[in-house]
Amino acid sequence: KKRLQKRQWRMKKRLQKRRWKMKKRLQKRRWKMKKRQQKRRWRVKKRLQKRQWRMKKRLQKRRWRWKMKKRQQKRRWRHRHDDGKVKKRLQKRRWKRKKR
Repeated sequence: KKRLQKRQWRMKKRLQKRRWKMKKRLQKRRWKMKKRQQKRRWRVKKRLQKRQWRMKKRLQKRRWRWKMKKRQQKRRWRHRHDDGKVKKRLQKRRWKRKKR
């Protein structure tokens, strides 16, 4: 009887140990999966941010170019339609600067 009890006890312990190990293995696997997912999410997020940043920069450049073009056009138009007013004004300014 005693021997039988001992054997049963050993079996029980073995089973507990196995279950415990399985549990730990599962926890580890889950943890690794979670970490992998986090890394993936982070990478996706960064990629998106980079893309948005590039788009933003592209837009800024386009706007800047457009602004400069418009400014140039305006200047050209003024010079063409002023009968020398702008030229005179510039000459006056230069003359004043020289005088100072």
